[in-house]
Amino acid sequence: MIPLLKNHDGNKFVTDMPNYRGITLSPVVSKVFETVLMKIFDDQLTSDPLQFGFKEKSSCIHALFSMKTVVDHYVKHGITVNVYTSLDISKAFSRSSKSLCFVTTAYGQIIAKKFIAVLLDWFNKCFVCIRWDGVFSFWFRILAGVSQG
Repeated sequence: MIPLLKNHDGNKFVTDMPNYRGITLSPVVSKVFETVLMKIFDDQLTSDPLQFGFKEKSSCIHALFSMKTVVDHYVKHGITVNVYTSLDISKAFSRSSKSLCFVTTAYGQIIAKKFIAVLLDWFNKCFVCIRWDGVFSFWFRILAGVSQG
């Protein structure tokens, strides 16, 4: 895992942990295993059409476009639109449990128990260390977070 500075104008001291984001570099064998597993179960891993994040060919831009289209439609027809939003995802991913990620990824679907068991077993056996300026820390397990290929 390598720490990357979030705010280059902020505090750059190592002790200011909130100003760093840990990026985990996965070994090639891990990526191959996860890719093969995903290909095998791909047809069973679906999500709601209204989910935009963590989906192939989908992003926040698509969510914003959908909302703008809906608002434009109602405004065009003379209907007042009030939008109230409050969103703070600054620490959402660092607090996500692995089992919650599996459940929300497969929302509304019945997924093979063996598939979930294999993934949980796989991630429970993953260990990382921190590399800082060429020096490596001790090895430890990651208990929460989001993995992206």
